[in-house]
Amino acid sequence: MTANETAAAPAPAPAGGPGVQVVAALLRRGDHIVLVQEQRDGQEMWSIPGGGVERGELLAEALVREVREETGLNLTAVGPLAYLVNTTTDRYPSTVVATFDCADWDGEIAVHDPDGKVTGAVLLPLDEAKSVLASSTAPRPEIEPLLDYLDSLNTGRVWFYRNDQPIE
Repeated sequence: MTANETAAAPAPAPAGGPGVQVVAALLRRGDHIVLVQEQRDGQEMWSIPGGGVERGELLAEALVREVREETGLNLTAVGPLAYLVNTTTDRYPSTVVATFDCADWDGEIAVHDPDGKVTGAVLLPLDEAKSVLASSTAPRPEIEPLLDYLDSLNTGRVWFYRNDQPIE
């Protein structure tokens, strides 16, 4: 390589420690979906219920637990995998989020979040929910794939983000 040539910048070295596994549930009831309101880093934001998979937990077990904690609803069957999101940030390196499309649930909405981050949950018509999500301050990797899925219902897509920027 000559002095005038430039090499592509190498990808940053991965952070140490294990990756993070997260599950999320797109809870449907006809043309309505459930959204949760959360307090994160001093900001209120809207998203769908979900959270970290605990050590020794299966994805399905974590999904049922997170839905119950964040919405009070009983997930009676885990629906099909809608899409995956793979992100990496300094705070959460090598995170994989599996989002499931779930229509089999019952109960009444009542938040029981032991972390105290979820402050509300609501069942909204799809168009209204999409509008709320589009204006949410939740990170791009949470909202962009969800809105795309709600518009297309194409399953199996994997989204990649580094520091909240998409990688094509």
